[in-house]
Amino acid sequence: MNEVLIRNLCNGPRDYPLKNGESIYLASKGHPSSVTKISKENISEALNSAEKKRLISIEELQEAFE
Repeated sequence: MNEVLIRNLCNGPRDYPLKNGESIYLASKGHPSSVTKISKENISEALNSAEKKRLISIEELQEAFE
């Protein structure tokens, strides 16, 4: 499964909907819960829009193959 890290780049907390109907809460920048891991398939238009506005960053995780 492809996963991504969502990182809040803002000083205030943020809440975003996911494609599957759930939502994620990101605490203020610098707080341990300001970063969360989700399935790449759950990236919503709201998350894409927030990344374009530089409110969050979306980082793809590399899969480890042995």
